[in-house]
Amino acid sequence: MIRIPGSFGLLLMAVAAAAQQPGYIGAGGCASSNCHGATSAAPESESRILGNEYSIWSVTDKHSRASKVLDEPRSKRMAQILGITDARSDKRCTSCHAAGSPERSRSDGVACEACHGAAEKWLGPHTQKDSHAASVAAGLIDTKNLATRAKNCLECHLGSADRVVDHDLIAAGHPDLAFELDTFSWAQPIHHREPKPSAGNTLPRARNWAVGQAVAFAEGMRLLSTRASKSWPEFAELECYQCHHDLRAESWRIQRGYAGRRPGSLQVNQARVDLFRLLVAQASPGQAAAVNSAIQQVTSAVSTRFADGAGVAAAAASAARQADTVVTAMAGADFTSDKVRALVKALNDDIDRIAGSGPHSAEQATMALDALSAAYLGNKPEVQKAMAELYDYLEHPSTYQAGTFAALFRKVAARAN
Repeated sequence: MIRIPGSFGLLLMAVAAAAQQPGYIGAGGCASSNCHGATSAAPESESRILGNEYSIWSVTDKHSRASKVLDEPRSKRMAQILGITDARSDKRCTSCHAAGSPERSRSDGVACEACHGAAEKWLGPHTQKDSHAASVAAGLIDTKNLATRAKNCLECHLGSADRVVDHDLIAAGHPDLAFELDTFSWAQPIHHREPKPSAGNTLPRARNWAVGQAVAFAEGMRLLSTRASKSWPEFAELECYQCHHDLRAESWRIQRGYAGRRPGSLQVNQARVDLFRLLVAQASPGQAAAVNSAIQQVTSAVSTRFADGAGVAAAAASAARQADTVVTAMAGADFTSDKVRALVKALNDDIDRIAGSGPHSAEQATMALDALSAAYLGNKPEVQKAMAELYDYLEHPSTYQAGTFAALFRKVAARAN
């Protein structure tokens, strides 16, 4: 019997495991006009899919241009600051900006397989009738499952162990990360048929928003736990504008004060907390006490025991587990028009406090109002025009004033009744 040295044996096992992983085909594998490359959508009476998904991606979806961003002057300057030789080939950049593309096709950017899974083993079988379950077993990502879809998006739009936007990267010029499932799906733009209202799922877009919020909180807490246990402190986990704000007398931060905590104490990113807490209070009140307790443990650990990375990690891991139960509840919740309007009212009633958490929380509130009002109104042009005022205001966080934003928010919310 041949004995293989331990380290070499582990290497062989890793190589064997990698060889079993399905490979990327590339976006071209979806481009056929009789598959996903048609120039216009097929009638729903003839096809369960649009048929022009590749065309939408290649022409209007920013994902298809993600790798080209790496060749822009801002990206090149970021690379210089960070000591990266070439952002177009460095995995720190390409892990997201060329996700789903094989090495030979990195210029495709974030391609089909970033969202749908490496297609080597399911590309052919998935064209067969009733093949969805078998395709998922072969590596197709089940984007029909909202929680799975949100987790997959968050791999880049939040981060993971090997897809990292940290404080160094942000300081070098990378935008901070924000995400909301429904809003980002429409901005993509969507290239799937929306689920129709049905018994138990009256307003599907509201469920999209709710599941997205719950998953984002859960995954955010997992990321915080991982970072706190391995490389702490990581300032990207904190609320940016607690440090990056004007200290003049008219500063909105100083006007607001620091109720409930010591001035100068650090604060976890409230954008991950504010809307999730509101969602639970309105849509799953039986879980509110446990959720609030878990959040309090995290905020307290960061604020009063910041140097204790292990303590922060444990509190965040506990909050993630609690959030998982909310994800399950939201995935089966029925959001009726009355319930969604109640969510919007609660959001509007609490907007002064949320605005006081800073531009990131204000951004989440804006996307929530956008998604929830669209769920019961549709994409009404007059409401979308009003929403644009909020988005435009948030384009300039250095001039952000909590009171100004809150007043504008109430104005727009009134249009969304």
